[in-house]
Amino acid sequence: MTWFLIIGGAGLLLVLISLVVGDVVDGLLDLDFLDGDLFSLTSIAAFIGAFGFGGALGLSVLDLMPVAIACGLVIGFLAAWGAVKLTRALKSGEDSATFRSDSLIGQPARVITAIPQSGFGEITLTASGHVRKFSARADGEVAAGDEVWVSAIVSPTAVEVTRVIRTPELNT
Repeated sequence: MTWFLIIGGAGLLLVLISLVVGDVVDGLLDLDFLDGDLFSLTSIAAFIGAFGFGGALGLSVLDLMPVAIACGLVIGFLAAWGAVKLTRALKSGEDSATFRSDSLIGQPARVITAIPQSGFGEITLTASGHVRKFSARADGEVAAGDEVWVSAIVSPTAVEVTRVIRTPELNT
């Protein structure tokens, strides 16, 4: 049982290393040869730790080494599978959280600081699920509270806006 506990402890140590410097170690060892997450340090560490502790569990329940090894393998594979699924879920969230300024064009916004004729004011808009504030310029004066839409990107923190003109609805 001692060997299984040592293997489990080594797996926990690898998990701690992967939490601190996992991407660096993955890059140095180039473990991404079949599937990006299948042979990552995180999945290997999860397998080793779970194999060790699962084997110790199997050995304590039934004092038979083949049962302990089988138990360790099953629990190890389940832990590695869980680590791969969790890593993929976390990485898939990165893509949707990426903010691109060119996605602002055409977005509606509200002026919070008046925009003068030849200067900058401020607007707020909702982009990628977050309320963002930008410096804004326009062709003419725009009062605070007016509704505008983003017509161009000036810089990462500034946009050009066009005032929304509402026409009265005709009842015919």
